[in-house]
Amino acid sequence: MLFLFLRSGLVLRVTARLRPASIMEFATRYQRKVSRLIFYFTGAFAGMRMGIEQFPGTLPPVMLIITNHQSLVDIPALAMAFPRHALRWVAKKELGRKIPYISANLRIGRHALISRTKDYREGHRELVRFAKLGEEGICPVVFPEGTRSRTGYVQGFHAGAVRIILETMRLPVLSVAVDGGYRIATVMKVLVHLRNTIYRIKPLTLFPPPRGKKEIADLLGKVEREIAGQILTWRKEEREEQARGRER
Repeated sequence: MLFLFLRSGLVLRVTARLRPASIMEFATRYQRKVSRLIFYFTGAFAGMRMGIEQFPGTLPPVMLIITNHQSLVDIPALAMAFPRHALRWVAKKELGRKIPYISANLRIGRHALISRTKDYREGHRELVRFAKLGEEGICPVVFPEGTRSRTGYVQGFHAGAVRIILETMRLPVLSVAVDGGYRIATVMKVLVHLRNTIYRIKPLTLFPPPRGKKEIADLLGKVEREIAGQILTWRKEEREEQARGRER
C-alpha cells in the first residue's frame, strides 16, 4: 500500500507537469484506478469486504453529494461507488501536505482545501471556486459533520459549506450513507479490525435543487436524519447477525 501511494503520487505530479491541459480528466480517471487498487489489496490480503449498493434510478451527470464521514477511506470508497462521475471533496487544508498521493490528488485535482484557523472570507472564496467546478462536470462532495465520527454514528451537520455551494450553483443533491470506516480510522484500528470490517455505501435520496437558505437548511436536516437512520438500520442488522452466529 505504501508503494502504491508513493508511486501514484509521483505519477500524478509528473503528469500534471507534462500534461497540464488534461490533468483534471487524468486525475479523475487515476483516482478511480487507485481506489480500485486500494480495495483490491485490502480485500485480497486483509479480508476487508465492500458492500456498495446502486442507486435505483438515474443520476444526473452533475450533483452535490452529501454524506457522513468516518475515515479517510471514505474518499476512495466514494470514488469506487460512482465510477461514472467526477468527484471532488471538501477537505481540511492540512491534508494537502505530506500524505503520499492523497495530498497531491487534493491539490492537483482542485479539491476544496479549507483552513479551520483562517478567516471566513478565504474559506468562502475557496468554496465558491469549488462549486463552479460543476460547470466542468465535477460533482462536489461534502462531509457536513466537519470531522470524522469516531463511533460511526452521525454527528450534527453544519450548513456552511453546503449553503455556499448550493447558492453558487443550483445542483440536485444526493444523500449517501457510509459505514465501516470508523473501525479502521487509525493505524492501530487497521491492525486490529481490518480483517473483520465490512465497508458499506448506500445512495439514499436524490433531491431537486433547493432555493434559498431555508430550503437548503430544511434539506440538510432531512439528509442528516435519513443518513443517521440508515446507520442505525445497519447496526441493528449487525447485532441480529451476531446473535444468530452465537445461536449457531
